[in-house]
Amino acid sequence: MMTPLETTQTWYAGVHEGDFDKLFGVMAEDCTIEFYGPSVIPFAGIFRGKEKCKIFFGHVGNDVDIETFRQDEFIAERDKVAVTGHLRMVLKATGRLYAADYAHILTIRDG
Repeated sequence: MMTPLETTQTWYAGVHEGDFDKLFGVMAEDCTIEFYGPSVIPFAGIFRGKEKCKIFFGHVGNDVDIETFRQDEFIAERDKVAVTGHLRMVLKATGRLYAADYAHILTIRDG
């Protein structure tokens, strides 16, 4: 069984490689993605369950051009992993740039 840190690193590798089997392979059926941002971002909101999370990634793939999605630091403690980094993307519909530093907090169950 992978550690929570290894699971998290596998998930990010799946994101960067566009490998959705890898990405969703480490996500629980009852996973949740919360993306906070202005309403002009189609995938801003809360997505509960693996099928809804697939919709989230569909929006990401269709609605933005990601220029930077960088992970700077991984901090693991028990079942939690905090990841800090930077995101920079252009909304295809408007051409507007959205850039932000972020902190992702992941809770990993069963590896």
